[in-house]
Amino acid sequence: MDMEKHTTASIFETLRDRICLLDYPPGTILREAALAKEFGISRTPIRAVLQRLEHGSLVTVRDGVGTIVTDLDRAELNDIYEMRLKIAELIGVLSPRKITPADETLAIGLLKRARQLVTNYSASEYWQINHAQHALIADLIGNSVLREVWDQLYYRSARFWYREASNTPDGVVQDLVAELGEITRAFRARDTVAVGYIQRNFIAFSFARLKSALNPDQPTS
Repeated sequence: MDMEKHTTASIFETLRDRICLLDYPPGTILREAALAKEFGISRTPIRAVLQRLEHGSLVTVRDGVGTIVTDLDRAELNDIYEMRLKIAELIGVLSPRKITPADETLAIGLLKRARQLVTNYSASEYWQINHAQHALIADLIGNSVLREVWDQLYYRSARFWYREASNTPDGVVQDLVAELGEITRAFRARDTVAVGYIQRNFIAFSFARLKSALNPDQPTS
């Protein structure tokens, strides 16, 4: 039973990453039988994985068609980023756990990896660093509801951000290095409140970059 749970969780993460990395672009139909064959399990746990993806708004089920990878329209993207900006400020307020030396070590390691992207860019490595940074900060959140919402909104917006990262890698890498530098400093000071505001600021920066990319003829405020 424990092995099946672990397998289901791993498959969920794999499919979620494929969606966020656009390996499964919007409109892709995910077929239970094909996925069950790929992962060597029955269709029942695959169905549970697809239900989790639907709960996170990454797929939708259409009668007579199947499970389809969704996309966001610009209005939804705006709503998601507005919410991310607000709840980021709560990270260090709603029962956060204390930052540990192990957390600081992880942050330093991510910063070193991000700096290497400056001269040796890899789209996959960029995603993995962002993913690890998100997990590191999410793990500080003590409020379970906030952590769940924070996690869902991150992955819902990831596809838009990944497209921008692919189009302008130099700029997004510089932003990532700057963000991880500030996060490392906050971790060193054991300041979870600062971590929340750092996240808020860099979410704002990334949203401004996205809006500029989506509306190139409109000046940014």
